[in-house]
Amino acid sequence: MEIKRQYRPEIEGLRAIAALLVAVYHIWMMRVSGGVDVFFVVSGFLITTSLLSGYARNGYIKFGKFILGLLRRLLPSALTVMIFITIGSFFILPDIRFTATIKEIAASLLYFENWQLAITGTDYLDQNNPQSPVQHFWAMSIQGQFYVIWFVIVSLAILISKKLNISLKKVFTAVLLILFTISLIYSIYITSMNQPWAYFDTGARVFEFAVGGLLMIYIFNLNIHRYVSFILGWIGLAVLLLTGILLDVQGTFPGLIALIPISAAVLILLAGQNPSRFGVEKLLSTRPLKFLGSLSYGIYLWHWPILIFYYEIFDTSSVSLLHGIIIIVISILLSYITTNTVEKPIINYINKNNFSIRGFRPIIGLASILIIGLGSWYYYTISQASSLSVNNEDYPGVMVNAASYDSENFEKKEPVPSLATILEDKTEAYECQVSPQSSAVEVCDYGKTKSYDYTVAVVGGSKSTHWISPMQDIAEEENMRLINITKAGCRFTTDTENYTEQCIEWNRNVIDEIVNEDVDLVITLADIAYSSLYDVPAGFIEQFNKLDEVNIDVLALRDTPYFKGSVPECIAQHGENGTECKIVKADVYNTPSAWERLENKPDNVFYADYSDYFCGEEYCDPVVGNVIGYFDHDHMTETFSKTFKPLLQRDVAEALNL
Repeated sequence: MEIKRQYRPEIEGLRAIAALLVAVYHIWMMRVSGGVDVFFVVSGFLITTSLLSGYARNGYIKFGKFILGLLRRLLPSALTVMIFITIGSFFILPDIRFTATIKEIAASLLYFENWQLAITGTDYLDQNNPQSPVQHFWAMSIQGQFYVIWFVIVSLAILISKKLNISLKKVFTAVLLILFTISLIYSIYITSMNQPWAYFDTGARVFEFAVGGLLMIYIFNLNIHRYVSFILGWIGLAVLLLTGILLDVQGTFPGLIALIPISAAVLILLAGQNPSRFGVEKLLSTRPLKFLGSLSYGIYLWHWPILIFYYEIFDTSSVSLLHGIIIIVISILLSYITTNTVEKPIINYINKNNFSIRGFRPIIGLASILIIGLGSWYYYTISQASSLSVNNEDYPGVMVNAASYDSENFEKKEPVPSLATILEDKTEAYECQVSPQSSAVEVCDYGKTKSYDYTVAVVGGSKSTHWISPMQDIAEEENMRLINITKAGCRFTTDTENYTEQCIEWNRNVIDEIVNEDVDLVITLADIAYSSLYDVPAGFIEQFNKLDEVNIDVLALRDTPYFKGSVPECIAQHGENGTECKIVKADVYNTPSAWERLENKPDNVFYADYSDYFCGEEYCDPVVGNVIGYFDHDHMTETFSKTFKPLLQRDVAEALNL
C-alpha cells in the first residue's frame, strides 16, 4: 500500500479556520460551529498517514514509539494550560466550582474528561449550568482515546492482511467502512435518545475520524478537474463557515447533522490535493493562516479558560465585540508563547535524548505531581464532606420550623455543608439511578437485608431518590428493608406524552418489579412543584391505582421547591440572605395543594406535605436551620434531607400502621 507523505499547507489554514470558528462561536454565540468536527476529520487523516507510512517504511509499528510521539506534541501545551487553569481557578472561581474543577482537571490529564462530563450530565453549551475552565478538554480526551483505538485498528488490519494475504488497502478500507457505519448509526440513535451524553461519547464520534482515514487512503488516486476542484473547495469553506449560523445544531450534534461540517472538510482537502489557480487552498495556504494553523492547538486550549475566567471576573454571561476580540488575541499570543517557550524546547530536549522514555521524565514527573496533588485535594475535600456531622441544636435544618422547636434561642451559624464540598453532599443512591438512555428496572438494597419486618421502596426520578438518605436511618431503627427503584429524569407516572420512550417503558415494568420485591410501602412524589401545574398529574393517580390493585400502599410526598438557578452558586455570589437566592412560596406551592383539591383520592395513598418546613410564610429560603438545602436548583443536599427524619419517620409509621 503506497503512502505519500507530503506537506499540505492548506491543512494548516483549515486548522486555523476551525480553531477560530470554535473560539468565535463560544465567545459570541454559544453554539456548535463544526470546528471540532473538522479537527476530528483532519486528525483521522493525519494519524492514518503517520501510521501507514511508518509501516510502509519499517514493516512494523510500535505502540510505545507511537504514543511517545503523540505525548511530546500534545502534553507540553496541555500541561501548561492545566497549570494556568489550576492557579486561575483557585483565585478566581468560587469554592463550589473550584472543587469540581479539580476533579475535571484530573480527568483531563488522564484523557477521561469527555466521560466525566457525560457521567455528570453536563450540557456543553448550556450557560445556565456553571461551566468549568477545563470543560473544553472533552475534545482532547476523545482525540487521545481515538489515537489508541486507531493504533489497534491499523494493527488489526495489518494482521488480517498478512494472515489472509489480502492487500492492506482493501482490508483497512473494509474495517473503516464498518467502523463508520456502526459509529454513525450509534451516533444517530444516542443523539436522539440523550444528546448531551452523545456529545461526549467517543463511540458517537469515531465515524468522524473514520472519514479522515478513508479520505487519506483514496485521496491520492482521485484526479478532479481543476474547475470542479475550484467549485468544491469554495463550497466546502462556505458550508463550514455557515454551518452553525444556518442550521439548528444546538441539540442535534453529533448525529447525522455532523456529516455537514465533515463533508465541508472533505471537500476542502480534496481541493487541496487537486489545486486550481484561484482555489480555496490558495487562501488557506497564505502565510497568516499557516501561522495561525501552527498555533491552532494552543488557540483551542487557551480561549476557553480565558473566556470562563472573563465571565467570572466581570460577573457576566455575554461578551462584547471588543472584549471578544481581545480574548482571541490573548489566546493567539499565549499559544505563540507556549509553542515557542515550552513546546519546542521540550521537543528538542526529547529528541536529544534519542526519543526515549528518559526524555519524557520531566513531563511525566510534572503530570504526576499535578494529578497526585489534585487528587489529594479532591479526596481531602470529599472526606471532609463525608465526615460532616450535623448537631441538631446548632444545625436543626427544617426542624427549626417545627412548632416544638425553641426558635427564640436559635442562633445563626456558618451554614453546612461548605460550598467547597456541597456538590458531593448527596445521597449515594444517585449512583443506583437508571440512566436516561436505559429502560431497565434496577433495584438497590439499603437498610436491613435479612430478618426485616417491612420492605419500603423509594420509586420515581431523582427527586424521589434524595429521600433515601433519611430513610436509611429510619430503616435501620425500624427493622425495614429499604430499596431504591429510580430512574434519572423519570417520574412515577403513566404519562406517554411528556417523557422519553425509555421512561415510558420503565414505568410500564416498574409495577411488576415492585410486586416481585414484595414491597409494603412505596414512597414517591405526590405532585410537581410548578405553580402552573394546578392539578395532580393524571399519570401519577393511575400508577397509584395500579398499586392499590395489588394491595400496596403509597406515601406520596409533596414535591420539593424549584429555585431559579443553582442555589450554591447564588449563595457564593449574593450570600445566604440575598433576596436573589430566595423564591416566593406562592410561585412554587399553590394553596390549597393539588392533592388537597383532588376529589377522588386513591384509598391506598398517605399524603405528606412538608412545604411549611421547606419555606416560611412568604419565601422559600436556600438555607434553613443553618443547613444549605440544595446542591443545585431543586435537589436536596444529603445533610438537609436527613433533617427531615423525624417528619418522615412519623409519616412512614402511620402509613405502615406501626
